[in-house]
Amino acid sequence: MLDNPFALEASVRAGDLAETLGLLRSGTDVNGRGPEGLTPLMIASGLGQSQMVDLLLSAGADVHAAEPRMGAMAIHKAAQSGNADVVGLLLDHGSFIDQQSPVLGNTPLIDAVLHKHEGVVRLLLERGARTPIKNHWQQTALEIARDERLEAIAQMIGERNDGDAAHAANATLSAAIKANDLEQVKQLISSGTPVNERLPTVGTFDDDYTPLGIAVREGHTDIVRELLAAGADPRRVIGLMKGTPVHEAAYFGHADVLRALTEKSGPASVPEAELDAQGPYNGLTALHDAVWHGHTEAAQVLVDAGARLDLKTHAGMTPRGLAHLYGYDDLAAFLAEAETN
Repeated sequence: MLDNPFALEASVRAGDLAETLGLLRSGTDVNGRGPEGLTPLMIASGLGQSQMVDLLLSAGADVHAAEPRMGAMAIHKAAQSGNADVVGLLLDHGSFIDQQSPVLGNTPLIDAVLHKHEGVVRLLLERGARTPIKNHWQQTALEIARDERLEAIAQMIGERNDGDAAHAANATLSAAIKANDLEQVKQLISSGTPVNERLPTVGTFDDDYTPLGIAVREGHTDIVRELLAAGADPRRVIGLMKGTPVHEAAYFGHADVLRALTEKSGPASVPEAELDAQGPYNGLTALHDAVWHGHTEAAQVLVDAGARLDLKTHAGMTPRGLAHLYGYDDLAAFLAEAETN
C-alpha cells in the first residue's frame, strides 16, 4: 500500500509524467479521487496538460466520471483550461460533447465561452457541439458571448448557426419527403441530391435525421422504396435517440414501411442481424417499440421477418412482457404463440 494515498494527484499537479507513469505501473488506481473528489484526469484536464491527459487516458482513465459537488466532468475542466488539444483527446476517448453539468447546466461549449477560450470554442463547433442548448439560467453560448462582448466568439457561433439554418433550408429532399411528393423526390435523386445526408442538429424533431428516416417516420412507403432503390442505407441510425429506421417504423406503427425495409427481395433490406438492434437509451428493439404502442400489425411484420422474441430492455422486459404490462392481451397472446413456433 502506498504511504501517500494522494501521490498520483501530487504527481499530476506537478506535471511529472515519469512519476505518474511509475505510480500507474505500480498499480495505483488511475481513477482514484483526491480530497476534493477530483480524479487525476479531471485535474490534468483542468490544468491543460495534454501529455498527462494522454497518459491517463491510455491507462484507462474514466472520461465519464463526475465530481461530487457540481457534477462536472473532465471535458468541462478541459473547456475551462483553454487547451483545445486536451478537449480533442477527451472527445476522441468518448466524452460527450454536449454534456451538461447537473448543477449549472453548462455544456463544454458554454464553459469555453464563459472562460473566453476562442480556440476551444472553435474546436467544439468543428466537432459538432450543439449551440441551442441553454444552461439553468436559460442562456445559450451565443447569448453569453454577446452579453460578455466577446465579439470573435459570438461571430463564430453566429456563423455556425447561420450555416445550420442554411443547411436546413436547403434540404429540398427532406422537404419533398415531408410533402409526400414522390415525383419531386425522384427528380431530386436523379439530379444527384445525396440520399444519406444528415440534417443538422438545431433543436427540431428533424435533428440528425436522414431522408430515409424522415420518410419512414412520415409513413411514406413509396418514397421509402424509392430511397432504398437509390442507395439510402437502412442501417444508419437516425435522430437523437440513435435508433434505426426499423425502430422508427415500428414506433409509429407503419407496417407497410416495415415490409419495405425487411422484405428479402427489397433493394436494400435491413440485415436480419440488425433487425434486433437495441436502442442505446432504453434497450428497446423495434419489436419492443411496436408492442409499446400496441401496433399489432407492425409487430406481426417484425415477427414474420425473424425478429427475436427473447431480448430484454434495460428494464428487463421482453416484448411479450411489455404487452402484458400495458394490457395488450391480444398482442401478448400473439407473441406467446410465436414463441412456441
